[in-house]
Amino acid sequence: MNAFRPARAPAWVAAWRTDGHRAIRVSDLMFMRDGLAIVEDYNPWGTVPRMLWGEADAASVAAAAPVDAPPAARWRYLSASANVLAAVARGRFETDATYWAYPRQALFEPIGAKSAIIETDPAGNWIASSFMWASTADWARLGELLRLDGRWGSAQVLPPGFLKLAQTPALSRGDGLGYGALTWRIGNPVAGQCRGLDVPEDTVAMLGHWGQIVAVIPSREAVVVRLGWTFSAGQFDQCAFLADILRALPE
Repeated sequence: MNAFRPARAPAWVAAWRTDGHRAIRVSDLMFMRDGLAIVEDYNPWGTVPRMLWGEADAASVAAAAPVDAPPAARWRYLSASANVLAAVARGRFETDATYWAYPRQALFEPIGAKSAIIETDPAGNWIASSFMWASTADWARLGELLRLDGRWGSAQVLPPGFLKLAQTPALSRGDGLGYGALTWRIGNPVAGQCRGLDVPEDTVAMLGHWGQIVAVIPSREAVVVRLGWTFSAGQFDQCAFLADILRALPE
């Protein structure tokens, strides 16, 4: 956590440098193996609603969690990790104006994603875990950008190798095999959510809380997007949905 501009480091960074948090790397946050002592709880009184709607600074709420495991020792999906990353990113910019404008200038405009927007909390941090909005076509553009390893036409929008990073397992064992760098490795035959179905192993996906999916399948040259909300478990099977679509596509 030493890559901040001195005047731009989040207030909690000083405390992190004095205890077990100091070993957490940006990559640990990206792969959600940071060891933060939080559970992904969506009850009305749970950690996620409190972080998203009950506090002005979502990143500070997330960063206040103690550490109960060494980094890279355990994988656990946490919205909090993405929001800590958003504050880390904010500390890299000279001004808030450049931070807020960056997604549109560096990502959305180059690929023509005109509808895409990332909301901030009242403190000004991107709510990176949850509050990005875009049309179906623009989510598909983001998926296609990942499939093309960050290249869009003649422009290299994301660094080369970003697809490989997304496909890299968070850990070499257990549930961590089913997660990459802020993406789900849903085709992994051991821990992937779609294991046992006709979903290729190289598939990576962005998954929403109520069945939304942006699946990127490089081996089939395909991107599949579904933005519908399904509130009851069992009403929609996103893995069967994806497998059915892939079976309908030409090899």
